[in-house]
Amino acid sequence: MLQAYLIRDDIGPDCIRGMLYAEGELFHVLERPWLNNKPNQSCICAGRYEVDFLARSGSGKYRDVYWLQDVPGRSGILIHKGNIVAHSTGCLILGKRRGKLGGQRAVLNSHTAMQEFVELMNKQAFSLQILGSQSC
Repeated sequence: MLQAYLIRDDIGPDCIRGMLYAEGELFHVLERPWLNNKPNQSCICAGRYEVDFLARSGSGKYRDVYWLQDVPGRSGILIHKGNIVAHSTGCLILGKRRGKLGGQRAVLNSHTAMQEFVELMNKQAFSLQILGSQSC
């Protein structure tokens, strides 16, 4: 099974940013801050997750995303495109680089990052190890 690693290295009160390593490539991730694993408002717990490809999210809002399985106390956690923390309800937002948008910490070139990540992972399931921040 493919492996990926997310290292949370920029932890603040407004968001968490990290580096996602997969198949020799680097991507950046933006998440909501830790708020005690509160659904739709907090990042998820650090740990190991099995991740499946979805051609379309359950809501139909997102296409070509990845879905984290068996997240403690949570459901519907995706890896999808976006730029700022307001674009997430607890999901992981993927980008090519870090920056700011409207004065907010962000990940940029998210659409391109998602396309490249889906191609890199070949729409296959993988195991994701998240390091840093809170463990449940």
